[in-house]
Amino acid sequence: MNAPWLVFDIGTGSAKAALIRDSRILATASAAYPTVHGAGGVVEQDAEQWWAAARSCCRDLSPRRLAGIALTGQMQDVVLLDESGEVIRPVILYSDTRARAEIEQIHAFISQTELTSLTGAQQTAGSILAKLRWLCRHERQSIARVAHLLLGGADFIAARLCGSRASDSTTAATTGLWRLAAGKLLDAPTLRRLELGWALPLLPRVVAGGAQVGALAAGVAKELGLPADLPVHLGPGDAGSATIGAGCGELGPAYAYVGSSGWVGFSAREIGDAAAGVMSLAHPRRGHVIQVVPMMTSAGNLSWLRDVFDSSDYDDIIAQGVSCPPGKLVFLPYLQGERAPFNDPLARGAFVGIAADTGRPQLVRAVLEGIIFAYRHTLSALSPQLPTHLTLIGGGARSDSLNQLFADILGLPVHLPPDVEHAGLQGAWQAAQVARGTASSFVISPASPPRILQPQTQHHPHYERQFQHYLAAYQALKPLFAQMARRVAP
Repeated sequence: MNAPWLVFDIGTGSAKAALIRDSRILATASAAYPTVHGAGGVVEQDAEQWWAAARSCCRDLSPRRLAGIALTGQMQDVVLLDESGEVIRPVILYSDTRARAEIEQIHAFISQTELTSLTGAQQTAGSILAKLRWLCRHERQSIARVAHLLLGGADFIAARLCGSRASDSTTAATTGLWRLAAGKLLDAPTLRRLELGWALPLLPRVVAGGAQVGALAAGVAKELGLPADLPVHLGPGDAGSATIGAGCGELGPAYAYVGSSGWVGFSAREIGDAAAGVMSLAHPRRGHVIQVVPMMTSAGNLSWLRDVFDSSDYDDIIAQGVSCPPGKLVFLPYLQGERAPFNDPLARGAFVGIAADTGRPQLVRAVLEGIIFAYRHTLSALSPQLPTHLTLIGGGARSDSLNQLFADILGLPVHLPPDVEHAGLQGAWQAAQVARGTASSFVISPASPPRILQPQTQHHPHYERQFQHYLAAYQALKPLFAQMARRVAP
């Protein structure tokens, strides 16, 4: 019998791992780590905690015979390493928006139109271009020590496993450093125009998602209790691996990822409409792209609600919300700003319409509806028409109560693959098989067909009105969000 693969997904809230053989998940493990939020849009994590979580997952799975290791994870991060591969400072995450002034300076050097055309996506404060400029202005001591720049969670784990200094093209395409049409990193003249020429020798080599980037080092193998010299494959970054794992790795329908953050996406041949908030990412297959519309905070709103209500049970929170009848309360789920289908790092969460009889169930219901309205908004950026159905994956799709609410509010059948929570792990595994030549396409062969939840239509007119109120609420509050973000002079 074939030996399984060990696959890691270094996500926003936790690392997940699985043993996968023939596209079947045999066992899983996970380990959480904290995120540090600071004033001015600071969002950081400790890469050493990523590594500790990966080691913990490996111990829990205790694999003995393996065919290889595949990796995926969060993208658009700034991971700075010194010459010996040690971490210099906390990782600046994709959702960090501190570099708002710096992106304006970037656009003074290269117009937003030209940069969008070059990279395939609008560059915002979350762009690594802006973050590198922020570091150059505010942390020259970090810049003086850096020898290697990595771009995501999987990149760092690969570096620890086999000494790789690589990134995959899907991850690179999120950063502002990737020329989408050319399939290459920005060249030296362009980086010099942006006053970032110093970063050129720090950039990783970029491989197609799924490619082998090394072999497991003997010392690390001993530490993890694994066989030495296992091939290490760097799968597409999380959006790319999730696309494959959702069954959308070839041309076809859309899906939605419901995690701490979220997005909608599908595989296509053409670049999407960047002005509408679509990010076009490199597909592992040249000539194809992955069109995604990313949300800054998806089920992360439920994490916030859980902490506010001092609860440890997501299912209990969701049950309270869905048991409450639809009402008029509107919630805006922009706890960390938003990046698509509009870019506003200053946007924040808000309840609109609280009344004297509003209680906890009504607040929860509004949060659930607000999250789903955000997905509807992002779907409109992909296409003016809603798809015929929507596949849901991610940890947030474990709850059938929430999944049914998705179907009801969107008015669409919801398709649920056999293992919604681990689709990204399966996608990373499949990409590695394509790279090795043991698979010819990015189509996953699921263990069983997807479950389908049909929409209940009795409240559909109400949801249509609420969605319009949702859109209007942000437009009304947008100027106030900007005013509230202004620093008060001492």
